[in-house]
Amino acid sequence: MSKSKTSSTALERQMREVRDLYDQGKRDLAYARNREILNSFPNSAEVNYFFAKLQFEMGLYKETLTSLKKGFSCLGIAPEFKAYYELLTRLQTDRAIDLWEEGALWLIQHYPKNGVGWDYYGLALLEREKFVDAEIAFRQALALLPNNPHVLNNLACSLNSQDRGAEAERFLSRVVQIDPKMAVAYNNLGNAQRMVGRAKEAITNFLKSLELVPNQAFTYNNLGLAYRVDANYQEAITCYKKALELQPGLFQVYPNLIDAMRQNGQLQEAIDLAEEALSKTPDLPELWACFADVLRDANHLDAAVEAYIRALSYRADAHSNFNLRVYTNLLFCLNYHPDLSAEVIFDAYKEFDKRFAQPYFKKRTYANDKNPTRKLKIAYATQSFYNHVCAYFLIPLLEHQDRTQFEIIAYSNVVKEDEKTQRYKEIVDQYIVTTGMTDDEFASRVIADKIDIFIDLSGHTNGNRLAVFARKPAPVSVHWLDYGYTTGLSAIDYYLTDKPTVEGGAQRYFSEKIWALDGPAYAYRPNKLNFEQTPLPYFRNGYITFGTLSRSVRLNHRVVRVWATILDAIPNSHLVIDSGDFKDPAVQDEMASRFVKYGIERERIKVGYSTPVSAAMREFDIGLDCFPHNSGTTLIECIYMGIPYITLAGRPSIGRIGSSILHAVGHPEWIANSEAEYAEKAVILAHDIERLAYLREHMRGETENSPLMDELGFARSVDKAFRQMWQIYCESEAS
Repeated sequence: MSKSKTSSTALERQMREVRDLYDQGKRDLAYARNREILNSFPNSAEVNYFFAKLQFEMGLYKETLTSLKKGFSCLGIAPEFKAYYELLTRLQTDRAIDLWEEGALWLIQHYPKNGVGWDYYGLALLEREKFVDAEIAFRQALALLPNNPHVLNNLACSLNSQDRGAEAERFLSRVVQIDPKMAVAYNNLGNAQRMVGRAKEAITNFLKSLELVPNQAFTYNNLGLAYRVDANYQEAITCYKKALELQPGLFQVYPNLIDAMRQNGQLQEAIDLAEEALSKTPDLPELWACFADVLRDANHLDAAVEAYIRALSYRADAHSNFNLRVYTNLLFCLNYHPDLSAEVIFDAYKEFDKRFAQPYFKKRTYANDKNPTRKLKIAYATQSFYNHVCAYFLIPLLEHQDRTQFEIIAYSNVVKEDEKTQRYKEIVDQYIVTTGMTDDEFASRVIADKIDIFIDLSGHTNGNRLAVFARKPAPVSVHWLDYGYTTGLSAIDYYLTDKPTVEGGAQRYFSEKIWALDGPAYAYRPNKLNFEQTPLPYFRNGYITFGTLSRSVRLNHRVVRVWATILDAIPNSHLVIDSGDFKDPAVQDEMASRFVKYGIERERIKVGYSTPVSAAMREFDIGLDCFPHNSGTTLIECIYMGIPYITLAGRPSIGRIGSSILHAVGHPEWIANSEAEYAEKAVILAHDIERLAYLREHMRGETENSPLMDELGFARSVDKAFRQMWQIYCESEAS
C-alpha cells in the first residue's frame, strides 16, 4: 500500500472519531481531537473545515474565519465547495458582520474571478445599509456570474433598498424565469412592484412566495405592506399580526402594524401597541417614528415632537432618507403646535434646509433659451395626481392655462393610479411617472426636459420630492397648493399664494420669496353630487349646532377652551366634531372629555366619522375653524353648503387660510383677530337665526359667483405670475 493511501486511510479513521464524538454531543472532546489531527494534517481541507464548523458553534467567530481561510487555501476555489461557502455565510450575524465582510474581501483578493466574494461583500454592505456600495459589489458579482439567480436577487434587493423598484423588477423577472421555485425572489419581486404602486401584482407574488415556502414571517410582513398600499388596512393588520405570531422577535413588523392601525382609525390601540413594543425594543428608530405619527394624529403634539426627535437620534448618517422623512413629518407636526412661536417653527425649517437640501444644491448653467416671451415648459410635481383633495383646485387650473404660452408636464409620484389619474393624463401635454426614480435621476430628467418653471405641489407631505427641488434642476421653481406654508428650501424661488394669507410681515417666515396674487390663491371646483343642500338644522333640532370637519391634530387646548366658552354661552347648543381621526371610540371619548372638563355636558358633544363629509355638514348651523393651524378644503365645503364659519387670523400662512377663503367669498366679517373676538362673533352669529337661514339658502350662489370659483380668472392670474417670474429670471441672467 502506498504512503499516500495509508495517510488517507488514517485521516479518514481519525476524522470518523471526531464526527462520532460530535454526534454524541461531546463537542469539546471533538474539538480537542480535531485540533490534534490538524497538527498532523495541517493542509487538509476537510480537517480545517470541520475545525471551523466546531469553532463557529462554540462562538469562536474570529477563529472560524481563520480556519476557513486556511481551508480555502488548501482547496483552491471552485463552486462545488458548497459547505465552505455555507459556513462562511453563517458568519453573517450581528455579532460577526465584521468577520463576514473580512472573509468576503479575502475571497475577492485571493480569487478575484470567482464572483462569490463580490456577492458576499455586497451582502455585508447590505447588512450595513450601505445600499449604493452594495449595488456596486453585486454588479461586479453579476459580471462574473451573469445568470446566477442569487446574485440577481441580491442586486435587486440593493435596488429595492434605494427605492428603485422599477429597476429591481427587471432583474427579479429574470430570477423567477431562471428559478421558478425561488420563493425569496417572488417576495422581492412583490416588494419592487409595491414600490411602483402595482399593489395587486405585488400581492399575487407575495402569495406565490408563501405558497412555495409557507409561514415566512417576513413575507407576511411584506404582504401587509402591499395591502396597505392598496388601502386595505384591515388585511394589512391581519398579515402583520400573523408575522408576529410566527416570529415574535421580528420587531420591524411593529412600526408597520402600528401605522396600519393609525390609518384604520385605531389610534388608541396603536398607541398602546407602540408603548408595549418600545418596552421590548426601545432603540428601533422606525418604531419611534411611527409612534410619533400616531401621537400627532391623536393630538398629543408635545409627545409626538419628542418621539420624532428620538427617532432622529439613531442614524449615524444624519442625511439619510429615513432621517429626511422623519424630519419632514416633524415639520408637519410643528405647524400645528399651539404654543410655539412662528420664529421657533421657522428655525426648524431652516435647519431642514441646512441638513437635507443645501448639501445637494448646485449652481447650474441652464441650456434653456432665455427669451422672455417664448412659450415655456412648466412642470408640476406631486404624489397627488389621483382622487385627492388637490383635484378640486389643480384640475381647474390645468384645464384653463393658456396652451399658447405654456407646455404642461406632470411629474407623477402617485403610488396608486385611479380615474382622476386618467383625467390628469388627458389634460397635460406629458405625464411622466417618477415613482422609482432616485432624486438624482429625477433631477437629471427635469434638466434633460429643459423645464423652465418647476412647481412643487406637496411641501412636507408624504411622498414629496423636495430633495429633487433641492438640486435646483430648473431655472425657476415654485411651491404652491398642498401644504400651506414654506418648504424651508432656499433652492425654491417663490411661494405662490394670495395677500390675505401673508399679511403682517410674513416674508421673514418664508425661505421662498412670497408671490401674492391679486385674487385668491386657488379656484375651487366642487363635486356637486356630494353636496346636496338642506334646510337650516336649527329649525329641525330647536338648538344651534356648531361643527368642524378638522383633523384631530388641530384641536388643541386653546381651541377646546374657546369652543367650550362658546357652548357655555349658548345654552343647549351642540358641537359636532367629525373626521377620519375619530373612528376609534376611545379617541372619541377622550376628545369629548376635554370639553366635559369645562363643564359641558357629554351629550352635547358628538364626535365621530361620517362619509361623505356632507352627511356631517348637514347637521351644522355654524362652522368653527381651528387655530393656530386653520382647516382648508373643508372650510370651502362649508361655505358651499351655506354654512358660515368663524376663523381666527393667526400665523402666516397656515393660520390665515380661513381668512383667505372668507375674503374670496366676500365675508371678512367672520374673521377674528383674538380668541375673545372669535367667541364673540360665534355667539352673535348663533343668535341671528334669520341671518343663518338666509345664508343657508343664498351663500352657494354667492360662492359660485365669487373669485373663489372663477376658474378662468384664477388661471389667467397664475399664467401672468409665471410669465413675470420667467421675465425676472431672464433679466437677472442678462445683467
